[in-house]
Amino acid sequence: MKFWFVLLSGSALGLLPAAAHATAPDGIDAAAEAQRDGDVVVVGKSYGREVGKTVTPLKDTPNTITIIEHDQIEAQNLFTLEDAMTATNGITVTGIGSEDPSFNSRGFVINNYLVDGVPTRSFGFPGVVPDLFFYDRLEVLRGPAGLFTGAGNPAGSINLIRKRPLDTTRVQASAGYGSYDNVRLELDASTRLGSAIGVRAGAMAQDQDQFFDTAHRRRWGAFAVGDVAIGTRTTLTGGIYYDRFQPAVQTGLPGYVGGADGSDGRLLDVRRSTYLGADWNRFNSESWTGFVELAHRISDRWTLRATGMIANVDRVDKYSYIGNAPVTLENGGTTNHIAFLGDNRQRTRSFDINGAGSFPAFGREQTLILGMDYQALDYTSYNARLSNYARINVFDPVYPAEPPMDPRVNLPLYPVQGTSGPCTVASATCIAQVPAATRTYIEQYGLYGQLRLSPVDRLTLVGGGRATWWSTDLDTLAPLTGAVTARSQYGYDGRFTPYGAVLFDVTPTLNVYVSYADSFTPQAPPAGRARADGRPIEPLIGSQYEAGTKLSLMNQRLLLSLAAYQITQDNRLVNPPEAPDLVLQAGRVRARGIEAEATGQIVPGWRVNGGYTYTHTEYLEDTEPQFDGIALMPIIPKHMAKFFTNYAPTGGILAGASVGGGLTWFSSTYGGTPALYAANGALRSRSTIVRQDAYAVVDLRAGYRLNEQLSLSVNVSNLFDKSYYARLSSTGRGNFYGVPRTVFGTLRYTFQ
Repeated sequence: MKFWFVLLSGSALGLLPAAAHATAPDGIDAAAEAQRDGDVVVVGKSYGREVGKTVTPLKDTPNTITIIEHDQIEAQNLFTLEDAMTATNGITVTGIGSEDPSFNSRGFVINNYLVDGVPTRSFGFPGVVPDLFFYDRLEVLRGPAGLFTGAGNPAGSINLIRKRPLDTTRVQASAGYGSYDNVRLELDASTRLGSAIGVRAGAMAQDQDQFFDTAHRRRWGAFAVGDVAIGTRTTLTGGIYYDRFQPAVQTGLPGYVGGADGSDGRLLDVRRSTYLGADWNRFNSESWTGFVELAHRISDRWTLRATGMIANVDRVDKYSYIGNAPVTLENGGTTNHIAFLGDNRQRTRSFDINGAGSFPAFGREQTLILGMDYQALDYTSYNARLSNYARINVFDPVYPAEPPMDPRVNLPLYPVQGTSGPCTVASATCIAQVPAATRTYIEQYGLYGQLRLSPVDRLTLVGGGRATWWSTDLDTLAPLTGAVTARSQYGYDGRFTPYGAVLFDVTPTLNVYVSYADSFTPQAPPAGRARADGRPIEPLIGSQYEAGTKLSLMNQRLLLSLAAYQITQDNRLVNPPEAPDLVLQAGRVRARGIEAEATGQIVPGWRVNGGYTYTHTEYLEDTEPQFDGIALMPIIPKHMAKFFTNYAPTGGILAGASVGGGLTWFSSTYGGTPALYAANGALRSRSTIVRQDAYAVVDLRAGYRLNEQLSLSVNVSNLFDKSYYARLSSTGRGNFYGVPRTVFGTLRYTFQ
C-alpha cells in the first residue's frame, strides 16, 4: 500500500494527565497511585511515565473527557466495561441483546475503541464486553473522535488502558460474594527482576446467577505482561491475555401494541425475573489478545513509539428468543419463538507508530504528535435460524425444548412444538432451518497529526487532521461448501478529518475554549437502490462545534467543566417510496446538549465524580413527515445526572474507614416509532412506542481497612429496590428491567 500525504499541521485533542490525585480507597496502595501519577494521556494515545513527555493538563484539553480511575472501578465494583459506562456521565446503555450492549453519547452510538491509544475493531460483535480486571483505567471522549480512530460515529471513543508492571513488588488478592450467588476471585501480582525487567500477571474468575429466571453467567481470564529496558532510552513491552465468557442470553420483553387511534403502546408490568428465552440459552466466547510495544526516547523532548496488537475471538451462540410481535388483545401475550445458532470467528490486527514531543517557539514549549495507524478485521459467521418453531406466553412462560441446528448440514424438517404427525413437506407446522454464512473483511489505515501552538501568553491554538483510507469486502458464502456466492465491496480513499480549537486562559486556573471536529461513518449501498446520478454512496458526515470552560480548584485536585455542543449529521440514506430503485442522501439529524462535570477531591480523602447532561436530538429531514422534529434517539434522556462520591478520612479516629454512594437519575424516555398514516389519513401502522417515566437509583458503599494489608468493603446497589426499565426498544422486544437491589462484599489483601 502507498501512503502519500503532507501534514501541514497537527491535530489538537491535546495531552492529558491521568488525574490520579485522589486518596486511594481500601486496597489501593501508594505504589499503584504513584504509577498513575506519572502517566501521560493523549486522547487516544497513552504513555507510561517512563517515556518522559511534555504534559498538558486535562484542564487544557478543548473537549469533554471523563477518566474512570482504578480506585473508582474498585470502589463501585465496576466489573465490566458495561458497568463502567453505566456509571459514566453522559452515557446511555441500550441494546436488544443482553450481552451485546451499545453505549450512546450525544445522540449517537460509540463505535470507536482503543487500547493504550491504539485503535482496534476487536470490541465489535462477536467480541464480548471486556472485563475491567485487565485494565487500569479507561478514558471516555465525547464527540467526534476520528482524529485518532478514523471512521466512526460522532459519538466519541473509549480508550482502555492496560495494567502494566509497577515500580515495586505488589501482590493483591480479593474474594467477593453477593446476591444471586455472585462469587468473584482476583489475583494480581507485579515485581521487578533487577533494574531492567518488570513483570505483572493476574487471574480472575466469576460465577453468578442472573436476576432473571434460569440464567447463569461465568467468566475466567488471565494475563501476563512484561517490560524490558534496552539501554537507557528504549523500552520493549509485551503481553498476552485470555478471556473465557459463558453467560445466558435473552432479547428482553415486548410491550403492549399501540392503539388503533394512533396512541402509543406501553411496557409490561410483569415480574422482573421474567425470562422469555429458553433454559438452554447459552453462548461460549473465547478470546486471545497479544500486544508488543517499542518505545524509544530520542531525546528529553521526543519519543517514538510503535505498537502492534492482535485479538482473536471465537464465539458460539445458541439461543431461543421471541419474535418482534407486541402483546395484543387477540394474542393474549402468546408469541412465536425463534431458535438461532451462530458460529462466529473474528481476527483483528492493529498497528500504530507515532512520534510525540515538544519544541521551543515564541518563548514557550509547543507540542506535536505525528503518526500513522492500521486496522484490519476478518470476521466469518455461520448461522442457522428456525423461525416460529414454538410458542410462548409472556405472562406464563414455558420454555421450548432445544431443537437440532447446524448451519453446515442439511437437516430434516422440524415439527413445530405442540403439533403431531410426520414432517415430509414444508408447511406452517413443518419448518426448515435457514442457514447462512458470510465473511467480512474491513481494512483501514491513516496518517494523523496534532499541534498545540501558543504564540502569546494565555492563548493556545490547536489544529490538524487525519487522512483515512477505508475499505470493506462482504462475501456471501454457501453454508455447506464455504464457496463465495456473492460479493459486495466499497470504500473511501484519503478521507480528510479536520480538527481545530482555540483556548484562552482567563486565569491560571480558569479557561474558555471553542473547538470543531468532524467524523465520517461508512454506509453500505442499499440493496436494489442507487443514487440518481450513479455516483457511489457517500459516508455519513458528522460535524461538531463545542464551547466550554474548565476550572481547576483545590490546588489542581478538583476539576469542574462545562460544555455546550451541536452535532449535525448529513448524508443519511432516504428511500423514497415513490421511487423503489432510487436512494437519496438527503437525511439530516442534529444533536444539541450541555454537559457539566466535577472530578477530583473536595478535601483530602473526599472524592467526587459525576455531573449533569442535557441532550436534545431531532430529525431535520426524512422521508416520513411524522419523523420531522422528533427525537433521533429518544432512548437517551433529555436530562441525566450521574454522581458518585467516596470519603476516606486520612487521619483521626475514622482513619481506615470509608463511606460512599452513587445516584443515577434519568428523565422520562421512550423507544420505538410513532404511528404512521397514509396520504388519505388512514392509519398505516400502529405506534411501537413504549415509555419509561423518570427514575432515580441510589447506591451505597462502606469499607474498613483492618490493617495495612487487609480491607473489607460492602456495596449495596439499587438501595431502594427501584423497579424500572433500564433499556428500552419498542413494543416488539428489547425492553430490559434494571437489576434489583443487590449486596456484594469484598475482602481484599495486599502485600508489598
